[in-house]
Amino acid sequence: MSLEFWGTIASFGTFIVIAATAIAALIQLKHMRDGNQLTGLLDVLSRVEDPLFNEYADRAKVMLKEKLPDPKYRRSIEDATFEREENPWLNMANSYEWVGSLIKHRLIPEEPFMDVYSSRLIFAWRIVEPVIAIRRRNGDSSLWENFEYLVVRAHAWEAQFPNGAYPKHASRLSIRDVWLDEDKALGTTR
Repeated sequence: MSLEFWGTIASFGTFIVIAATAIAALIQLKHMRDGNQLTGLLDVLSRVEDPLFNEYADRAKVMLKEKLPDPKYRRSIEDATFEREENPWLNMANSYEWVGSLIKHRLIPEEPFMDVYSSRLIFAWRIVEPVIAIRRRNGDSSLWENFEYLVVRAHAWEAQFPNGAYPKHASRLSIRDVWLDEDKALGTTR
């Protein structure tokens, strides 16, 4: 066999080795990205589950119910002179703002986050929506836009999975409601 034939075989072999290396590198990059996304998701979940974060919603509801009827307070929100320290609605909105940015830029995966938090996001938005509306009166729709994006995605998730995202072919547990008869008798349930 000629030298050209062996040169062609060697070139083809080199191409196969390079292609296999490139494929292995792409697979490794995907695994690294998945690992980084999981780490990011776990960090976000730990922050969202922090007891202080959970207090934000309860405290924000009470604070806004008390203070929003006051025109001076609404004016302080509109002109951004409101108290920022110890402000639960601001902490909650800002926290969901950075989570929204992470999801929007695909730094953490959306699906597992929405699977757990879609209804909670919608609930949080309803609490701060009056404040966001007041802050946006000047036409700046970029204020808390990533939080808004999260809520839009949460509504889409809820529309796609109105009865939850439990796997269709997985069996369910039979849950006993030991208090049902008593609650019906007391008229505290339907």
